[in-house]
Amino acid sequence: MGFDENELKPVRGMRDLTPEEYYPMLQVFERLSRVAESFGYMRVETPALEHYEILKAKAGEDVINEIYYFRDKAGRELGLRFDMTVPVARVVSYRVDIPKPIRWYYITKVWRYDEPQHGRYREFHQFGIEFIGSASPRADAEVIALGIESLRAVGLGDFQIRVNDRRVMDQLLGRLGIPEGVKPSVLRVMDKRGKVSDEELIRLLTDLGLGTETAHEVMRIANTLESFDKVLDVMREFGVGGELEGFYTELMKYLEMYGALKYMYLDMGIVRGLDYYTGLVFEMYVPDYKLSVGGGGRYDNLIEVYSGHKTPATGFAMGIERLVEVLMQRGVLNRGSPRLDYYVYMVGNDDKLLGIGYKLALKLRSQGFKVVIDTGEKSLRAALEYASKLGIKYFVIVGPREVSQGLVKVRDMDTWQESTVPLSQFSP
Repeated sequence: MGFDENELKPVRGMRDLTPEEYYPMLQVFERLSRVAESFGYMRVETPALEHYEILKAKAGEDVINEIYYFRDKAGRELGLRFDMTVPVARVVSYRVDIPKPIRWYYITKVWRYDEPQHGRYREFHQFGIEFIGSASPRADAEVIALGIESLRAVGLGDFQIRVNDRRVMDQLLGRLGIPEGVKPSVLRVMDKRGKVSDEELIRLLTDLGLGTETAHEVMRIANTLESFDKVLDVMREFGVGGELEGFYTELMKYLEMYGALKYMYLDMGIVRGLDYYTGLVFEMYVPDYKLSVGGGGRYDNLIEVYSGHKTPATGFAMGIERLVEVLMQRGVLNRGSPRLDYYVYMVGNDDKLLGIGYKLALKLRSQGFKVVIDTGEKSLRAALEYASKLGIKYFVIVGPREVSQGLVKVRDMDTWQESTVPLSQFSP
C-alpha cells in the first residue's frame, strides 16, 4: 500500500525544511541569539501544547479563531501555542522564585490556523524577547533597541520601527464616543489596515455601529504617520498629554542614547491584533516588503490574568520565515547547506583498510572537519559522482597499494587534481 502525492506533502500551511532551506534559517537563528545574549537575555522553551483556557484568556477574538484546538484522550481542551508571550507569562505566573526583572528570549515554532498565503504559514518560527518586571520607559527603550540591533545583525539594511500606543488610542476612541465594549473590535478592524482597502475598513467600522463621520475620523487617526521626533507635537494636536507626554519625553531621551530614533516613526494605525497589549506597541517593516517582519509592545495586565499579581512586561517577536525571505530577496542570505569536507572511500572490504579508513575519519572529525565515510555499496566511480553531488571538498581513497607505501590518495573535488598524502598526516 502506498500513499498518493497529496498525502505525502506537508499539512496545508506547513513546510518541510530540507538542508538547503534550513541552514540559512539557522544562520539567522545564530545571529539573533548572539544579539539577545549580548543584552543579557537567556534562552527558554515551553511545551508546544497549552491548556486552551490559558491561550484564549487575552488573545482576542481573531486570534482565538486561529488557535489549533482539540481535546486529548482524557478529554482535556488543549491548543498549540500561537505565540510565546502567553506561555512565558504562564511560566512566570507560577515560578515566583525567579528574580525580576526577567530577561528571556526564544527561537521556536508557533502555530496559527490562518489562511495560508504569501508570508503566512500555519506553522512558523519566531524569535522574540520578553522583559518582565519593569514598568520603566528604560525597559521599553531597551526592547526597541534590541529589536533594532537584531535587524541590523541579520543584515536587513533599511528598515523602520513604527510605534503607537494603546493608551493613546483608548483616549482618542473614548473622545469619539465609542463605548468601552466596542473599542477592542475597533482596534481589530484598525489592525487590518494595509491588508484591505480603507473603504472596506470604513464598512467594517460602520458595521460595528459607528456613524460614518466617526468611522472616517478613526481612519484619519489611523493614517497619521510622522517621524518619531514629532510624537509630542502629534499628541498635543490630538489633545493627549499628562503622564503620556512625560512617558514619551523620557522614552525619546533613552532611544536617542541608543541611537535608535533614526529608525523610528509614529504610525497611529499600529495597534497590534492581540488583546493583551496595554501601552506602547510597535511593528517592524522593510520598505520593499508588504508585511511586517516583527512587532511587540507592552502587556502589563497579562500575567495578572494568570497569577492575580500585577506584573509589568514588554517584548517583541519576529517572524523568521519573513526575515529569511527578505534577506534572500536582497542577496544577503543564500539557499544552501554547509559544505562537507571529506569523503573517505576504502577500496574493497579488507579489515585492515577499513580500520585505517575509520581511524582516519575519526581523526579528521576530532579536528573539526565534516566527514562522510563510504558504506562499501558503491563502486569508486559511483562514490565519486555521489561525493560530487554532495559538494564535498576532498575525496580520500584508502587503497592497498597506497597504504602499503604509507600513503592515501586525496582528490580535490573542485579542481579534480589528485595527490598522494602520507598517512601519518592523518592517522592518530
